[in-house]
Amino acid sequence: MNILKRAFKLPEFADEFTAQQAYMLHVILWVLMFVPLPYLAYTLTFNPAGAARALTQTAFNTAVNILLLIILHRGYVKEASVLQVSILWIFFAASAWSGIGVKGESYLVGFTLAITIAGILLGWRGTLVFVLLSLGAGALMLEQHLQGTIPSVFVSSPSNTWVVSLVLFPVIAVLQWLSASWVQGALARARASEEKYRLISMVSSDYVFSTQVEADGSLWLNWVAGAFEAMTGYANIEEYRAGGGWFAHLHPDDVQKDKDVLERLKARQQTTHEVRTYHKNGELRWVKVYAHPVWDEIANRLKAIVGAVQDITERKQIEQERETLIHELEIRNAELERFTYTASHDLKAPLVTITGFLGFLEKDALNGDHERVKSGIERISTAAKKMEALLNDLLELSRIGRLMNPPEDVPFREIVSEAIDRLRGRLDKVNAIVEIQRDLPIVRGDRIRLVEVVQNLVDNAAKYAKPGLRAHIEIGVSGVNGNGYPVFYVRDNGIGIEPQYHERIFGLFNKLDIQSEGTGIGLSLVKRIVEIHHGHIWVESEKDKGATFRFSLPTPS
Repeated sequence: MNILKRAFKLPEFADEFTAQQAYMLHVILWVLMFVPLPYLAYTLTFNPAGAARALTQTAFNTAVNILLLIILHRGYVKEASVLQVSILWIFFAASAWSGIGVKGESYLVGFTLAITIAGILLGWRGTLVFVLLSLGAGALMLEQHLQGTIPSVFVSSPSNTWVVSLVLFPVIAVLQWLSASWVQGALARARASEEKYRLISMVSSDYVFSTQVEADGSLWLNWVAGAFEAMTGYANIEEYRAGGGWFAHLHPDDVQKDKDVLERLKARQQTTHEVRTYHKNGELRWVKVYAHPVWDEIANRLKAIVGAVQDITERKQIEQERETLIHELEIRNAELERFTYTASHDLKAPLVTITGFLGFLEKDALNGDHERVKSGIERISTAAKKMEALLNDLLELSRIGRLMNPPEDVPFREIVSEAIDRLRGRLDKVNAIVEIQRDLPIVRGDRIRLVEVVQNLVDNAAKYAKPGLRAHIEIGVSGVNGNGYPVFYVRDNGIGIEPQYHERIFGLFNKLDIQSEGTGIGLSLVKRIVEIHHGHIWVESEKDKGATFRFSLPTPS
């Protein structure tokens, strides 16, 4: 049993093609070993005169096939295949030459069988070789027919023809079965591979591509696979090319970068680069492109580009968010350092005032100087109130972002009206004119905090009115920003702000006039509230030409 297993079991081969070829040769050799036996039995029974020839042919056939099996089992698949077809062809050539030449079964059927086996085992080149050999042998036999060396008239008996068919028909059937099995197996493997590829494509966020490079430098995308449709929005490359192709979908700022990459590919360099591309629906995506040049050695030029495109949009968004957070953290750290220094300085000043005047107050009280006592008490009270205001503003600033009220939809005009009502005393004191634009939109946010924004901006407009000129304050909306948020403004005709201070005024404790009232926290508070609402605030102003504060706020979705 073990001997039979070893005889029928093939060795392991590295690649599938060699293994399949070895299997087919293995089957053919065993079939050719056993198929002649019916022919031998028939000859011994009905044609004893040809028994010696039949025994010799059968023994030779068996010995040759066993030898070829040994060669095959040692791993020499190609060599065994060439020998098998060659010996089989020589056998039929000898039979035809010693028989009736081109009129016999050996030429007509035997050569056909050898050519068929060559096609299965040796491919089209091997088939062509044996076709030419067969035609050449036939031409030589034809010449022998004409010279009379080979009989021109010979009638094969029906029994001989049947015996030949008894040998050849089973062999042809086995060859047909092997060919069909090979094709069906290849189709099954192709279907399995296609299904695996389809499943991978469904979960992959990448696609691979091949682009042909013409002699004039033009590019022609000729193959894609993977998540192409998911990344581009196009179902096929024909539709993609009709939409303008790769360059038409590149972000304008990345076109030059992509051209530089193409130049490196033309210099036979592999490249990796990141660019932005537009989806069919207009969405902008980040992709990472891995490109490999395919070189035409004869023309000495780039003939194709193969590579892969990876969607890195999510990674880029995370990186952008990280950079934004780092930037914000740096700003907060700088504010904290400035806050620590300024708070300690500004809080210390009232304490120094209080401590100093307490000593004078004690001295004046002992001396009975009531006027100086009263003046000292007023100065101590002023310093204490300043400290209280500073502490209140610091506390309020620290609450922004931590203690927010639930967002609500509120008409911006109501926010403005409430802020104006809170400032009525100051506005009346400076006889200010306040103009409010009609049809202000509805915004969504923390109503109380948004009132603080308008209140601080209007309060500053009244506080920094130009001396000798009646304060004129305008409140309205001037279009929308890139996010679709309305942009509001508070405009005044006051003393204005020089351009170099436009950013500084929003910093903590940054007062341009240290003698002015207030703690220097108001605009920092305003900026923080606006940013918490995902908006943006800036100022447009020049010295002595008033100021316009613009800020964006979200609307109901």
